[in-house]
Amino acid sequence: MILRMLAACLLALIAAAAAAADAQYGVLDFTLGTSYARLERDLDFRDNDAALAKSGKPDLGRRGYGCTARDDDFADNACVSHQERLDGVETREVRLHFLEGRLQQFSLTAEVRHYDAIMGYLRARYGAPQTLPAEGGAAPVLQWRDEGARVDAHRGKDLVFVNFELASYPAAMKRKRDGQRMQCN
Repeated sequence: MILRMLAACLLALIAAAAAAADAQYGVLDFTLGTSYARLERDLDFRDNDAALAKSGKPDLGRRGYGCTARDDDFADNACVSHQERLDGVETREVRLHFLEGRLQQFSLTAEVRHYDAIMGYLRARYGAPQTLPAEGGAAPVLQWRDEGARVDAHRGKDLVFVNFELASYPAAMKRKRDGQRMQCN
């Protein structure tokens, strides 16, 4: 009896830890701030540059993630998938940007016919958004924000674009642009 109670408590703690780990803005089974190494294992990343050199076409792996090193301020590594779903809604593309070994920013794009389903998912997960005016007569931007991250959702003529970004991402881009590395004490 005591062993069963301990097992039940352990399972409850594991479930609570998993829920807390996913409390930040995240979609599907990846969360902002997760290490490249962990997601590489979990999502079966494939090296596009090596695949292109060998076969002339990218190898998107088991889940469809092809990755490549980047030589710009926005990412050290970027990965893309064309096979993810958001609560059953097929996305057109999911892009992951890693900087300083962490998932700093990711985005998803879907056909505009899925707008209501995607907004329903975001509202259920994060609550009511803030509505920001858009420029040039475009649809307003919906935004969710906390101290660690933000989500911006844009509705275009043909596509829905949702951007997830750590609050630390602009500082990480500046460090990369300035040739600095993050210092850990």
